[in-house]
Amino acid sequence: VTIGVFDPNTQTIVYLKTRGPKDHYLTNVAWSPDEQFIYVAELNREQNHLQLNRYNATTGDFDKTLFEETDSRYVEPQHPVMFVANHPDRFVWQSRRDGYNHLYLYDISGKLLKQLTHGEWEVTEVTGFDAKGENLFFESTYPAPMDRHLFVINLNSGKMQQLTAESGMHSGTISISGQYLLDRFSSNNNPGKIYLINMRNKKTTLLSA
Repeated sequence: VTIGVFDPNTQTIVYLKTRGPKDHYLTNVAWSPDEQFIYVAELNREQNHLQLNRYNATTGDFDKTLFEETDSRYVEPQHPVMFVANHPDRFVWQSRRDGYNHLYLYDISGKLLKQLTHGEWEVTEVTGFDAKGENLFFESTYPAPMDRHLFVINLNSGKMQQLTAESGMHSGTISISGQYLLDRFSSNNNPGKIYLINMRNKKTTLLSA
């Protein structure tokens, strides 16, 4: 298993100099915002030991292991690092290390700054950041596992706010500025509605039903 970086100008490929067994897994590949590094979640064959490694994109050389995760049964990395908008020195990592899929804020040295979400519920989808990178929008199973609701969390204060109330399935799309959030909603009694949420005053407007 190999990962190659292709340069269209020189028509050459540089392969990452990964370490460990040749049959290990290379997953959740992501670029750094400055395109100088590549982040790879590397798993052993048993899939119970993860290393988040960083490589030089120009030379392919190993740069650093930012952190590791282990579990007696398995670890399940399904999402690459997600760099915070307007803050290239920070990223969000999704992990089930406490038994539920939650969000963790790291800096690029590998230091855990804080666990953003907690509890016996799942983050099911990350919607995105506002333009300043101060707030992160996501979908989750809280407060009822049969529903999906939209939330926003402030990365600095850790304050989390639920943005939707009707029982059912909510799916969000955030505007580039982060000022508006589209809420696509459906339930057993509703074939589909689309709401526009103004994040400044939290006013909700029905666009279609």
